[in-house]
Amino acid sequence: MGGNISRDPPTGSRKKSGFRNNSTTASTTTTAVTTASANTEEKKVMMQKPTKRTIYGRAYHANEDSTYMLPRDDREVDRLHEEHFITKELLGFNIMSEALKVIDFQTGGLDILDVCCGPATWLCETSLEYPNCHFAGIDMCSLWPQVIRPVNLSFTEADVLQGLPYPDKSFDFIQMRFVVLAFKSNEWPFIISEIKRVLKDGGCFQCIELDMRITTSDTVAKSYTEAFESFCASFGLDASIGAKLDLLLTNDDGGGGTENELRILQSEYREIPLGWGGPIGDAYIQTFQGALDGLSPWLKQSLNITDHQDYESLMKKTTQALIQSKSFMGLYAFLLQKPLN
Repeated sequence: MGGNISRDPPTGSRKKSGFRNNSTTASTTTTAVTTASANTEEKKVMMQKPTKRTIYGRAYHANEDSTYMLPRDDREVDRLHEEHFITKELLGFNIMSEALKVIDFQTGGLDILDVCCGPATWLCETSLEYPNCHFAGIDMCSLWPQVIRPVNLSFTEADVLQGLPYPDKSFDFIQMRFVVLAFKSNEWPFIISEIKRVLKDGGCFQCIELDMRITTSDTVAKSYTEAFESFCASFGLDASIGAKLDLLLTNDDGGGGTENELRILQSEYREIPLGWGGPIGDAYIQTFQGALDGLSPWLKQSLNITDHQDYESLMKKTTQALIQSKSFMGLYAFLLQKPLN
């Protein structure tokens, strides 16, 4: 592991921009400009929408254009960190092996992007592993390290549904993962087309996703699974998106012609045991329960449950059924390459 760590300067240490005033009535003009500037800033503040909202003591984003319903607080950050390490243990990599064969990460000079990066666990690890490459993360919530981070790592806060704010062919390698609850079915083609646009010719795209349909033989667990799929569908989400990734990623409906078509170089599949089979199963059921807790404001509504204790009781009963029936979810990983033109 290599690399350096940078600490952002305090806000107060940054230079403030100024202006030259050539008018003979400098003081009057300055006062007028200052007043106008203050009024403009006041209007900006008034027009700004809140970035988060609190529901039952937990912080959630306030982006009305997004269907993403998981929290944006410290508990969720911890859950996402754990999900990263479980995924790495299951798959055995941060970057798929075929990508390391076709792209030279060791020499450096690469530009790498993580779309919907969350708390940036993957980015922090890989940017230290490859200190001569530049890493960037983008997300609508700034959950990433705010002060201390590797010097070759930067972040952009933006809604990717409005487009990726980068020029064409900017990145050698792009990753996106665990966005099954972030994008509606009809939003995926646009997101993929944007990734194709900013990916360099010959560059690679790594996509890792869950099929959240739970395989189980238990009737209680099956009832939950059916209810969860209906819940997702009511918001335009597809719980089974992971199992459809290969078709989604290679379909050119999102666009740009054959020069943008992606070719699959590597695919991986793992079954994630829910609470059984050893340490991974034990760890993942905790992550799964954390997600259910985060979704509780909407799941309770969908299940017509008003009392939170009743909801917790149902989730506990469901969790026990998942463990006893040795239920599992599917994890899919794909590495694709953009043609050289």
